[in-house]
Amino acid sequence: MAIQTDHYQEIQDRIGGQIGALAEALPHCALAQIVQGVDDIRCLARDNGFAAVEMLASRLESAVAGGGYRAAILTYLDAMSDAVLAPRGPLPAAAQEAWLASVAMRLGH
Repeated sequence: MAIQTDHYQEIQDRIGGQIGALAEALPHCALAQIVQGVDDIRCLARDNGFAAVEMLASRLESAVAGGGYRAAILTYLDAMSDAVLAPRGPLPAAAQEAWLASVAMRLGH
């Protein structure tokens, strides 16, 4: 059991680190680098059961593809940092709506 907990913590730390690194690099990143960074986070989250992070990263990819502004990107990254602490596993529709509502509130929508 300790091995599973250690692995979970390692992946959680890795996802959080990637989110933080992307947020720090954002002012100096080309759009393609942002998209690649978000995709890397999304795939890591998907492969390890971090459904809330995966869903937010997917939405962020859509926002960036639609010409999302950097302020919106930072907002999504902040929400993803919070979501990495959420319980792993399938994400009920109500939980998806709650995470997306938190992003909307942060954006002032």
